[in-house]
Amino acid sequence: MSPIPFTPEVYQKDAKEWLLSHDRAALFLGMGLGKTSVTLSAILHLLSEGSSRGALIVAPKRVATITWPEEVKKWKEFSWMKVVVLRASKDYDELRKGRAHLYVINYEQLPNLCDRFLNKWKKALPFDTIVFDELTRAKNPSSSRMRQLREHLPKIPRRWGLTGTPNPNSLLELWAQIRLLDDGERLSKSYTHFQQTYFQANDYHAYEWKPRPGSEAKIYAKLSDLALVQRSKDYLNIPPTITEDVSVTLCEKSRGLYKTMEKDLLLLLGKGVEVVALTAAVLVTKLQQITSGCVYESVEEGSTGPKPWHKLHEVKISALRKLSELGEPLLVATNFKHERDMILAAFPQARLWQDDILPEWNAGKVPMLIADPRSIGHGLNLQAGGRITVWFSLTYSRELYDQFNARLARKGQGQETQVYRIIATDTIDEAVAMVLKHKDEGQQALLSALHTYQQMVG
Repeated sequence: MSPIPFTPEVYQKDAKEWLLSHDRAALFLGMGLGKTSVTLSAILHLLSEGSSRGALIVAPKRVATITWPEEVKKWKEFSWMKVVVLRASKDYDELRKGRAHLYVINYEQLPNLCDRFLNKWKKALPFDTIVFDELTRAKNPSSSRMRQLREHLPKIPRRWGLTGTPNPNSLLELWAQIRLLDDGERLSKSYTHFQQTYFQANDYHAYEWKPRPGSEAKIYAKLSDLALVQRSKDYLNIPPTITEDVSVTLCEKSRGLYKTMEKDLLLLLGKGVEVVALTAAVLVTKLQQITSGCVYESVEEGSTGPKPWHKLHEVKISALRKLSELGEPLLVATNFKHERDMILAAFPQARLWQDDILPEWNAGKVPMLIADPRSIGHGLNLQAGGRITVWFSLTYSRELYDQFNARLARKGQGQETQVYRIIATDTIDEAVAMVLKHKDEGQQALLSALHTYQQMVG
């Protein structure tokens, strides 16, 4: 396909100007507003006027390897730019010789970049701009890979962060993201200081923290000169999304197993097979596995290979079968391998997500596409292939939840989108749904407050 002209919308021009006028900037752009093309337009402007040597793009793996290269090819204005995805030795040779305009790497490979290049390079870097796409990947304040990279950030004068979900779980997650951009100028150089200044412990052991009275407004004000907020609903005419919970009931045997695990943290399946929930987190995972239809065995430490699992029921498979009778393509979110195996066994027409399946899906040739939200949660355009998303089991991550749903509910979708969530009644499934609701409230509070504040001062 030949490149097409890029004709930015007014809001995209505003976002581009925000980047060009701020060496340290964040774009909190709603999904579908085109943050990749906006950023490419800003980089192109800098390259064209000779004020930039190039840019390093840090992004989730599939966004780095698919979205950014494809976006450059898509638009006529950007198609002359050379892109190198940093994976093999030959790619690092290109970096050392400065032979590209964009160098793209995924977050997991940052230690490799530091070891193979940044730690040894004594001359001016071949890029003077770094873009953190899906900035929330840097939300962990104790991340070792980000700590390694931070040692080299003073060499990079221009730093931009992009995301549509800046605090998917808590305002506390903002600190590490913003520090990458401004070195702690706005929210403190210390996470502990930030936490104690704006939050207070919500329990005796200080496991949970909540904002102090009035602190949310203070945080929003601190970020108002750094972050531009644009919400999808203010600019895009996307058909609405309807969410419907499909309730299922565990069979008596599975309910008994579920209650045993819930109460005793120990489940015996006979013949010496033992499943143990050693921590609360593991317990939650085990309970989710039971509600979705199976449970994995505990294995000895050091064991390799896939964990054996045992089928318990097919109540969610039955619910999915009814949804398949709608006669429309289904994008099915799963969190465990056993779920994917069960669905493939029950639905011969189903396909597992792979990068090369995208054209078939968008051509309407895949009746059921099964995917892990962590695999296609960012940057991919699937709206041409269908309008129905099914959550076989829910995720706790509001970011993954929103991003996965936005694969279909985005610009270019001509129909109302439908999200079905298969939930086992009176189980952990209902608790996960409730947590997602509360996390959404916190995130929208940040975006709304920042948006309102900028309107007031601007």
